[in-house]
Amino acid sequence: MGNPASDTRKATEKRRKRYEARLGPGVYLPKQERLAVNAEMEKFAAAEKERLAKVKAEREAKRKAKKAAPKPAAAPAPEEAKA
Repeated sequence: MGNPASDTRKATEKRRKRYEARLGPGVYLPKQERLAVNAEMEKFAAAEKERLAKVKAEREAKRKAKKAAPKPAAAPAPEEAKA
């Protein structure tokens, strides 16, 4: 049973979460707020894409530097004891 007002609120919240899951964040907001949220999300996505590209370039540079580094000379084999 329960409180009818609580049941309505829960149903509304579930519907809002389903809409957001399907259509993206801010879909249930008024138009001006939704546009602001979408603009912020686009800024964040662009910054994240740029950060990932930078990390990838650094990783590649590190990998190339490791390959290009001179390998230490192999230690000479121990000589047999001279008698």
